[in-house]
Amino acid sequence: MKRKLYIALLLGSMSVAAQAAQFGPLSLSGFFKYEEGVANNVGTTYNNHSMPTQCYGDSREILPNKGQGKDCWPTGVGTVTTPSPMLQVTAAVRHEFDNAVKIEGVVTRRIRNGSEDVVGQNWYEKYVGISYPSLGSLKLGTQMARAWSRQDGFSYPIGLSTAWSETGAGFGFFPDALRYTSRMLYLPFGKLTLEATYATGHANNIAYDPVSNGPNQSTVPRMLELFAQFSNHNNLIEFTYENSHGAGQSSWGKNAFVGATNLPALIVNGTDYYSSTPRQSVAILEGDHWFNPLWMLTWGVRHSYWSGSAIQCGYDPVHGYCTYPSGGFNYTQMTYKGQTYWPGYSASENDFLLGLSHYHGLWTYTAGMVYLGRARTDNPSNWGQDNWAVITNLGIYRKVPEIYRTLSVYGGLGYVHFGHLGPAPMSMPSNSQFSGINSMVSRSGETFTLGALLTF
Repeated sequence: MKRKLYIALLLGSMSVAAQAAQFGPLSLSGFFKYEEGVANNVGTTYNNHSMPTQCYGDSREILPNKGQGKDCWPTGVGTVTTPSPMLQVTAAVRHEFDNAVKIEGVVTRRIRNGSEDVVGQNWYEKYVGISYPSLGSLKLGTQMARAWSRQDGFSYPIGLSTAWSETGAGFGFFPDALRYTSRMLYLPFGKLTLEATYATGHANNIAYDPVSNGPNQSTVPRMLELFAQFSNHNNLIEFTYENSHGAGQSSWGKNAFVGATNLPALIVNGTDYYSSTPRQSVAILEGDHWFNPLWMLTWGVRHSYWSGSAIQCGYDPVHGYCTYPSGGFNYTQMTYKGQTYWPGYSASENDFLLGLSHYHGLWTYTAGMVYLGRARTDNPSNWGQDNWAVITNLGIYRKVPEIYRTLSVYGGLGYVHFGHLGPAPMSMPSNSQFSGINSMVSRSGETFTLGALLTF
């Protein structure tokens, strides 16, 4: 029944797309996508029942406490089919004055499976901007991070968006940001654009924590993102660097930039024995190289760094266990003066992207691979630092102007392979990031995808 509804929505969107146009200063644009994915070796049962609710928040599934750890590992695997409808709409109002000054206001929203694509992130974009040809542009408000949006731009066409743009130490969205983009600089060997973004947000406070004998304090997050784009006849090359301070740590590259909630980690008789402000950075160099109009090489190199952040127990007195609303990052369990706490350890990791695309009329054929490497850390606990993963995809795309001029269909055959069973590589936000194939119980798995994309 749901599939019929989604197909009807796709057909309805084609009618809307036919009408999408410029209405004076107002423009509407976006896309509707419906995708059906099938994956095998997916964790489907937990001792013949559904996943325990107390596993929420421990995406690495390694905590040894009651209700955590092995109780959260799948005990059976199977094949799972997942529909994924998505709608994104951008509304923009722009005006250019006689002196060439331009002003604009932009809002973008994305809905997946009937709700926000990213929980708590209602708007992908909500900003105002001003530009002048010889000076560049300024934008203020909610904006997409270049680390996520540009990684997605390179990896989505070869079917590896989840594997590349949604892993690593980058962020996806800046709720409050000021961005300056330079005018295009013309060089003898190509064109160059430079950009800097300063982002901040609110402290993410939660209630008093009885287990740590103190309030769960938080910091105001701050971020500097630098971006450079170079292009010439045969190449598009981009460099992105993010350096954050005080944000909640993760290895989900689509994560919104919000304040950490897990400080301090241990207070005994009013003394703070362990406290650290989370720091996180990522450097990404990626690009496309056209050998000729029919063949294109896509490549990427990424270095991620996390300072590590302590875990803070959100105690549930009804059930008698920790719910961990702020999971920390690369932590381990330790004891000090009779109290248990979970300090974080710093870590760094290198990842790689490689892909090839061939264009033949209305058809495009792709092959790509992402390698998530081992991490370097002093953490005495296994948090996935000794694991690695290779994710591959063979894709085929076709524009179908016979049906509608901006409609395309695609299919992909993927393969996920981990170095060994255990916690996933640290660049992955969870052990089951890729279609539910869980590194705790499945060393490898295959995926198959069919989809349709309509842009307007």
